[in-house]
Amino acid sequence: MQKSLAGKVDSRFLREDGQEVFTGTELLVKGLLETDGGTHLWTGYPGSPVAGFFDIFETIAPLLKDRGIRASIANNEALAAAMVNGSQMLPLRAIAVMKSVGLHVASDALALGNLVGAHPQGGAIIVLGDDPWSESTQVPADSRFLARHLFMPVLEPSDPQELKDWIGIAYSLSRRSGFYIGYLVTTNQADGGGSVEVFPNHWPDINTRRQTDLVTADIPLDNTVLLPPRTANKEDKVQERQAILWAAAREFGVNRIIPASKEAKRAPLGLVASGMGFCYLQHALAEMGLSGEFPILKLGITYPVDPRIVQEFAASVENLLVIEERRPFIEEQILTILNSPASEAIPKPKVYGKNFPFDLPGIPGTRGVNTSVLIEKLGPLFKKFGARGRIDEELELIEHTAGYRIQIPGRTPTFCPGCPHRDSSSVLMEVKRDFTNPLYMSAKHGRGPIDLVFHGDTGCYTMLMFEPTKDLMHNYSGMGLGGATGAGIDPFIRNKQVVFMGDSTFFHSGAVSISNSLKQGQDITYIVLDNATTAMTGHQTTPQLGVDALGDATYQQSIDRIVQSMLSLGAKVNRVNPEHREAYRELLEDTILADGVKVVIADKECGITFHRRRFRDEREEVKRRGFLETKSYVNIAQEVCENCLECTKSTGCPGLTTVETEYGRKIGTDFSWCVSDKACTRVKVCPSFEEVVVSRTQAPVSPLDSIDLKNLPLPPRRVIDENWTAYLAGVGGMGIGVATATLVRAGFKEGYSVQFCDKKGLAIRNGGVYSHIVYQSNGRYASNIIPYGKADLLLGIDVLEAARAIDPKVSQRVGSERTAVILNTEKTPTILTLLGRDDFDPADLEEVVRRHTQSDRYFSANLSQISEKYFGTKLFSNVMMLGAAFQAGELPLSLSSLEWAIRMTSGALFEKNWQAFGVGRKLFIDPFLFGEGPARLSYRQTVEKKIGYLGRLRNGERLAQAYRRLIENSEMSINLDESAHRDLAIRIYDLIRFENAAYAKRYVDTIKLVFNRDSNVHGFAATRAAIWNLAKVMCIKDEIYVADLLTREEKYERDAERYGVDRSRGDRLSYVHINRPRFELGRVAGIKLPTIEFDFRTRDWMLLLMREAKFLRRLLPVWHAEEKSFRDWYQQLLQGFAYRNEAEYQVWLEIIRCPEPVTGYREVRYPKMRAERAKVAELLEEIQQEQHHPVGV
Repeated sequence: MQKSLAGKVDSRFLREDGQEVFTGTELLVKGLLETDGGTHLWTGYPGSPVAGFFDIFETIAPLLKDRGIRASIANNEALAAAMVNGSQMLPLRAIAVMKSVGLHVASDALALGNLVGAHPQGGAIIVLGDDPWSESTQVPADSRFLARHLFMPVLEPSDPQELKDWIGIAYSLSRRSGFYIGYLVTTNQADGGGSVEVFPNHWPDINTRRQTDLVTADIPLDNTVLLPPRTANKEDKVQERQAILWAAAREFGVNRIIPASKEAKRAPLGLVASGMGFCYLQHALAEMGLSGEFPILKLGITYPVDPRIVQEFAASVENLLVIEERRPFIEEQILTILNSPASEAIPKPKVYGKNFPFDLPGIPGTRGVNTSVLIEKLGPLFKKFGARGRIDEELELIEHTAGYRIQIPGRTPTFCPGCPHRDSSSVLMEVKRDFTNPLYMSAKHGRGPIDLVFHGDTGCYTMLMFEPTKDLMHNYSGMGLGGATGAGIDPFIRNKQVVFMGDSTFFHSGAVSISNSLKQGQDITYIVLDNATTAMTGHQTTPQLGVDALGDATYQQSIDRIVQSMLSLGAKVNRVNPEHREAYRELLEDTILADGVKVVIADKECGITFHRRRFRDEREEVKRRGFLETKSYVNIAQEVCENCLECTKSTGCPGLTTVETEYGRKIGTDFSWCVSDKACTRVKVCPSFEEVVVSRTQAPVSPLDSIDLKNLPLPPRRVIDENWTAYLAGVGGMGIGVATATLVRAGFKEGYSVQFCDKKGLAIRNGGVYSHIVYQSNGRYASNIIPYGKADLLLGIDVLEAARAIDPKVSQRVGSERTAVILNTEKTPTILTLLGRDDFDPADLEEVVRRHTQSDRYFSANLSQISEKYFGTKLFSNVMMLGAAFQAGELPLSLSSLEWAIRMTSGALFEKNWQAFGVGRKLFIDPFLFGEGPARLSYRQTVEKKIGYLGRLRNGERLAQAYRRLIENSEMSINLDESAHRDLAIRIYDLIRFENAAYAKRYVDTIKLVFNRDSNVHGFAATRAAIWNLAKVMCIKDEIYVADLLTREEKYERDAERYGVDRSRGDRLSYVHINRPRFELGRVAGIKLPTIEFDFRTRDWMLLLMREAKFLRRLLPVWHAEEKSFRDWYQQLLQGFAYRNEAEYQVWLEIIRCPEPVTGYREVRYPKMRAERAKVAELLEEIQQEQHHPVGV
């Protein structure tokens, strides 16, 4: 069988001996495969942190189908629990996997199933995915308390080996006791993993390929149909079943006492721990040099706690300390046991946990714990009990890392590039704003303003809570409950209400919510995204796909038909592609304003699945043809962009980024994030957006052809004595997972015992992500989480997230003076940065990282820029970083292990990734070989370049001569440094192109006037400000000037370089410009002529004609009249520049800078101009009021 499945199934799941490495959720699967007698039913509902369990279905589908194992995703957790209940009618072993809040949903079915009991030859496991740090869960997660309410035992594995092996034990416990076993898996276990010993797989006799008959006459109905009066009888037997459970647990050794290395009749202090808490405790003891110092009771079953082992342990210690995450669950049970009559005969230790003796703070009762938290809390207590070891050194390190003074902006997640939710949210932000405008509502809908209320729900659209869409989520009650939340407020408000819902949520519980809205007579609009996947948790199947988790055909359900079946009750349903913005907006406005329950189905595929498929198709074309014949991009012409940020505010798309230009910061597109879905272009806020199509006739020459990556010298091999740790920090989509998997595989290949934790969180949604990797070369204990300040290597694929690795305000401050660093200095803006807030300087962050790490083992470069230059994307910077780290001698790995690991991780992209690894190595050897971007032209080079451009225009020689004269004139009359003259030269050139040399001279003359009244005492700050701002208001970006900017020779040159276009090889660039030209015709004979506005795509030939139509500025005097008026007003201001003292100079400096916030086009720009005029009037009034002051400089 294994031979027949070779190549079809990941070989790790077929191995039956030796060591292998798995992720946490993979360990659950391998544990199921190794269970005695095989397992039969795998089900559940995907949710963080255990959603990866369902992704593995597809990976091993041929194996499961071959062996008749039923693996199926239920529509919700309650249905999954009921499926487990049904399986226990036969001797079947079933498992349901869900996150902690899913247990809330499933509790009714589990309460009944657990009391009825598992089949004596079957067994039931309920995996409970808990999130102690509340990193991805909406409520504090502690499933133990709900499990206790359900009488469901809780089994807590600790390390990776137990996580796998205890699956089989859980089934044995379930069979013996009849209980369903709650299998608690926390985030750091599910996201983690490590190397484990594997054992033979087992297969079920009864299976989907070998079915049996259920003999209904044999069903013990008194036992299986649980209703009063039978319920009380079942409850009476719970204690009897618990005793059986404890006996079985003792047999399997899941609860055990680990004695101290020094025997004592009664130890002064004993410790109790379970699950990951036990791992953290062992790690903390090892770090403090106290391994074996204290006896430890390791509990596998944490509910119900076995009284016998507690009594045995308690009798051997004077003080008992419970270490557990979150609330005191085990502690309460131990106190109950020790205070019971059955414990009267044993000596009573004092019990501590959340409270410590000596007025010391106890174990935190909120959030989770980790090794460092335990060192910080336990160290002072251990000293009180006479322990020494390395406690002081460890406490000093924690205090030292807590003392770093660092201010780092946060990074919030957002919708992925190409996400259809962005289409909806962008439109609805506009609708919500306009609905509150009385003029808009009166003109468009003939009614008064309305304040829309948005009820939150669970899915990708939960990220509406973050900027820039936070006003589209006003509350949150849980999955599928947004509409019902609205039903509670609906009878008391006049507001219209909206709720977002995903297709998976619809089938989970949303359809019931819609039905309830109808029943309640609610006035609400449901926007259901049909994106054909369960996107939030990793793209699992949904009921409307017509295919199940194993790839088999299933009934294809229709959201439309289900909703339309409610039509008799008044529901209205419309299906529309949200990409069609104008039609979509019209539909939304009309639908929202209509009364009753309405459903709009937004029909658009998930951006991730769509663009992954497109990327695969492109890869196939390159493989077949050798190159892509055509590829389109969305480009933002930086000359035209005004940095008004309307596109970022309307979309929040991480495919947008910031670029520094000669006119300051602008918005651009990021190759590695932008998927060219054109969502930003549909906002239509400015004419800087364009579609660029690159056409080729042959494969482009690779820049790597000139780089010799062969025979690179091997670095000295790093040798580790005990443990080695690495921390990787980046942003979702940068390949942190790939880099982590590579290092994990390479370490395993090298022979280390490997543990890791790959914190994905909102990885592909622009959130920060990080990974811990631990190599162990001896028996010293370590968990998979690096203690504070103890990372040996920091791999910072993003500079901001790397700096967060030393931020004392977060729980992953792993960096310190012991830490070597490989850092990518590229700036990846946060969403708030794109919105013009919370900005940061990568150089400042790099200095922070360098200052708090090992400076002589520090290497940084803009790996993203180099990756984009040599590979056409930034996405290879992760493997380049591994290459640099290897060449720096920071990886305790052989080259062969790394090559194998890159091959196994990269698959079809191995060659590219191996090249990237080589580039990283070469970069470390010769940092100056690759360069990091085009060099800035000097002042003289800039002038000559501009003369050349002008000379190639119509009447070019005359224009070039006029430009040269103006430059010479400015040099003679304006005595500033080269940088200021360079700024001046660029703007003189632009003003000539805007109108003519006379217009540019008007600019120069005004600058001279300001300069002559300025002073070097102030560094000529006023003159420098005037150089920038006067040009800004004089170069009015009307349709003519925009046409010129979009068709300039220098723009074509820059685009050709950016897109790797070589016209000599037949490459070609073509453009489609997304313009919305408007012409105000003014009045004729007292009659106001209409304003003409076009919304169409323009080609370069059209713009080339338009840029020659400067006569329109005189023919249409009211065209852009506000911009002209602002220009003339500002120029008049500069004419009046005069100051008498320092205070007046500073006021004038503020006045001269008043155009800086005036950005955007038309309706975006005009309110800003008016605001600045009003502000300047106040400032001038302030100067006038100060006239009695003595005259200053």
